[in-house]
Amino acid sequence: MNQVPNLISIFRTFLALFVAYFILRKPEHSGALMWAFWLTWLVIALDGVDGIIARKLNLTSDFGAFFDIACDRITELIYISLFVTLKWIPFWVLAIFIIRGILVDGVRSMAGKEGKTAFGKKSMMQSGLGYFLTSSRFMRGSYGSIKAIAFASMFLVKAAYPQFLNLEMFLIYLMTFCCVIRGVPVLIEGKRYF
Repeated sequence: MNQVPNLISIFRTFLALFVAYFILRKPEHSGALMWAFWLTWLVIALDGVDGIIARKLNLTSDFGAFFDIACDRITELIYISLFVTLKWIPFWVLAIFIIRGILVDGVRSMAGKEGKTAFGKKSMMQSGLGYFLTSSRFMRGSYGSIKAIAFASMFLVKAAYPQFLNLEMFLIYLMTFCCVIRGVPVLIEGKRYF
């Protein structure tokens, strides 16, 4: 029972891989794109479900928090890599996510050696603004929502609404901006761990 949140994280990560594999086989098929649209909402919803279950059943742990972040990172990179491979978005978006992920996760691993975590009571963030941008439920939820809408809308636009091409690209750029804005405080405050 205590592994349920981690099993949900694993399932959603494999579901994201399935979506990518499925779309790579039929990137122009509107039915496949609509399936990807709905499955993407499920992938993102499960990201919230694993945390809710962990908190409700008192199954939170430092490992669980790490594992959830790792699965989030893998999932977002699967989607972004898929979109770059299909030439739906520019490569530099993927480069930003990879660079930010490596730097932020590296700093967080150094903080972890001193018993600090990315979120929660033992958060490595000390400033109010840094904590708000990186660790608050509001920002985490907002960022997750932006990613969900950006990823899902990419499939929806390609499937049925090509006239809204600029909308999903705006969301991709907004998601990328939020990625950077949420990473900068970790890098600034994380220098004390070196």
